[in-house]
Amino acid sequence: MISETFTMKLKQLPLSVALLSGLVFLPLTSCSLPNAGPLAEPVEKTRNVHIVNVTPEIANAMNVAENQKKEKDLTEALYFLNNSSPYRTTSIHPGDTLNISLWSFQGADESSLATSPSQAPQKTALGSFQVNTAGNITLPYVGSIRVAGKTPDQARRSIVSSYVRRNIVNDPDITVDVASTQTGITVTGSIGQPKILSWSPGGMSLSQAITLALGNGTSSLSENSNLDKNTNAIRVSVVRHEQEAQLPISVALEKDIALQPADKVIIKKESPVQVVVMGGGINHNGLYGFGESPSLSGTLAQAQGLNPNSANSTRIFVFRREPNSQMSLYVFSWKDGNGLIAAQDFPIKNKDVVYVAESPMVPIARVINTIFQMALPAAILR
Repeated sequence: MISETFTMKLKQLPLSVALLSGLVFLPLTSCSLPNAGPLAEPVEKTRNVHIVNVTPEIANAMNVAENQKKEKDLTEALYFLNNSSPYRTTSIHPGDTLNISLWSFQGADESSLATSPSQAPQKTALGSFQVNTAGNITLPYVGSIRVAGKTPDQARRSIVSSYVRRNIVNDPDITVDVASTQTGITVTGSIGQPKILSWSPGGMSLSQAITLALGNGTSSLSENSNLDKNTNAIRVSVVRHEQEAQLPISVALEKDIALQPADKVIIKKESPVQVVVMGGGINHNGLYGFGESPSLSGTLAQAQGLNPNSANSTRIFVFRREPNSQMSLYVFSWKDGNGLIAAQDFPIKNKDVVYVAESPMVPIARVINTIFQMALPAAILR
């Protein structure tokens, strides 16, 4: 009964009021005050901000510079991993096992060596010796010798000196081979269970370490190595000498990158680029994560584009804090195709804020709509 009375009263309203209801009330149902923000003109008048009106040429130059930076970072990471001096590879540590052999001219004195210089030295395998917790090994006839912290060549010279001082053999020489080491490769991160891989004298590559640590899980990494830019990215960090080199998972699996003992491999699944998209003219305000730097157009697409009922379609803004802490405001004209072209190339960076203002008419329409909603019940009840 009430609904019928309401309908009859509504039909009796003046045509201008009914049109106002249709034109204002319906399109603005998707707008809400929390989404509103400053209009375009006040944004452009922000003080202490470096304003850049982005053209397709500027956007393309910034895109080229961003790609060059990525290539430079990758080149530097690969150079560090392939050329950094061994940190612990050649050092002997407690728990390591050494194979030691003694070479000498047995049964020969200096006079016989002088007359028969071609006499071959004899090899005697002294055996395998484990470095104790004090860093020493115990050898026949010479006793305890400290080897921890030394390279195999330094340990060899120490052992030779010990045998020479005791005048046990003629012109001795020693070979020292590290049979096994307690210094392994740690593989950890957000994928799989953390593991410590034993180091072998033959060495180990990064791809081998990932495969050994993850087993069947490596196939899932390969399948996800080309993850969409709008999702989490899988990256591999190698920590060495307290420095970190970061690589895409595809590079880590494809390149022959030699590891060193005590390297730490960290597999990360994260969104390194976090972007805030906001404003009364955007469909879905929010914080969006990307596997790598997206374009402005890609960022807007993630937020499901501009709101056709409220967006100021003349300008789009990107706020960015530059490395020198200077705030920059990048302005994109949305009046013609140049803005679309620039948005396709413009690289969005971590912590950028993409802002789409409301149309200047929206606040006015919102006020009219509010007044109408307040006046409508009174008009019906007359």
